[in-house]
Amino acid sequence: MTIEPIGAITLLLGLLGLFVEESFIVYVFFGTTLLGAAGAIILDSLGGTTIQPAHLLLGFVMIKLLGSREVRSGMRHAVVFGTPGFWFLLTAIYATLTAYLMPRLFYGETFTFVVRAQGENHAVPLAPTTSNLTQSIYFIGNCACFLILAGYGGSERGRNTLARAGLMCVMLNLAFAVIDLVTYATNTGDLMAFIRNSTYSMLSDRELAGFKRIVGSFVEASSFGYATLGYFAFTSTLWLRGVAPKMTLLLSSLSLLALLFSTSTTAYVGLAIYVFVEFGLLSYKLLLRPSRPEVIFVIFGLPFILALIVVMICLNDPVYAYVTDLLDTLVLNKMSTSSGVERSNWNSQAFQNFLDTYGFGVGNGSVRASSFLVAAISSLGVLGATCYALFLLSIWFQAREPEPEHITHIQSAARSACLAWLIAASTSGGFIDLGLSFSAFAALGSVKLLSPRNSSAALEGLSATECAPPLAR
Repeated sequence: MTIEPIGAITLLLGLLGLFVEESFIVYVFFGTTLLGAAGAIILDSLGGTTIQPAHLLLGFVMIKLLGSREVRSGMRHAVVFGTPGFWFLLTAIYATLTAYLMPRLFYGETFTFVVRAQGENHAVPLAPTTSNLTQSIYFIGNCACFLILAGYGGSERGRNTLARAGLMCVMLNLAFAVIDLVTYATNTGDLMAFIRNSTYSMLSDRELAGFKRIVGSFVEASSFGYATLGYFAFTSTLWLRGVAPKMTLLLSSLSLLALLFSTSTTAYVGLAIYVFVEFGLLSYKLLLRPSRPEVIFVIFGLPFILALIVVMICLNDPVYAYVTDLLDTLVLNKMSTSSGVERSNWNSQAFQNFLDTYGFGVGNGSVRASSFLVAAISSLGVLGATCYALFLLSIWFQAREPEPEHITHIQSAARSACLAWLIAASTSGGFIDLGLSFSAFAALGSVKLLSPRNSSAALEGLSATECAPPLAR
């Protein structure tokens, strides 16, 4: 076991968080979820498996927050039958059991593309691997993250701290994107080495169509695109709801630019689907009740702006040739590339695993796919995928009690981020693990307020507009 410098820093911050206000460790934890290329601890005994800073810090978050009676009460409410927490906990238990049982029960009965392939990735007979253990730990960590933050968000003060931490992540993500571009342009990429030290293959110095592929603090452009899409959805929904409009408009615009210049297929496809879904929802709501000026502008102005951009591109031959070539490379002809063929084979074999196991699945960590939906059914089978689906659906469709308007806006934005991440994962996600960021925002978006006594501390100082109520103007 090797503790890296970023791991030592994480440990120090975690220890410090045990002796200061709860909000400190929540902010630090949210910030570390961006360090997707960092390895805090390297486990040589498990084939070089890395423990990321966020997972390491999650233990300190649990120790700190579980010391609060209010948080423990919130956690109990979060696992009541029918709530998202109940279904997530049930899914985590079932996924852990399948990770141990299914590779042994169906040993050698089907072929799978393993999670951590060495060299060329070929399908091999199903057998227990270290990925069954590591993927189970990650998924249990996601569930623990959801439950502990749902308990913390049971108070208005806690919920608003989560909202501010979410906005902090948006800003940090953009900052890392700028640092990535600047260090690449100045040949000083080694300055980022201390947060790019995991055992994953680093794709931080690639160019495509004349652009440097933005990776920020992640391993590759697709990971950056996945994260940024959720943050764009979060801030754009806050803007549409009139929450700190100047700040959220700026952050959502910058996140959109980062997505467009990321040259990530995940970002482009996910953004197109998300905007289409969100546009339909906004249009439907406009028919039912009066809407804010921002919503009306998007519904009637966005189609005109997009049409104008298309016309301008078509009238400029060099730009048209460049854009069509970029779309052919990243989207239209993606499946004909070697990467596209490989990912298609992953999905085909994963679905075959589902059939070969009679719908029981091969177990969490036994299979690599190229779509979260395919990974879920091939890993967890019908029963596990159903529990997982109930968790995801309950984030958006659970019964809700009347709450303060600013709380409703914050939760709606968090659910939008989760929707964007789910869309992106469904197009290119390889595992059932949606990430700690998804779990954190899902907790913010689905938790019910238990006590209003901390409302006086809500989001003070969030922006220069001095919101009252917080984040509501």
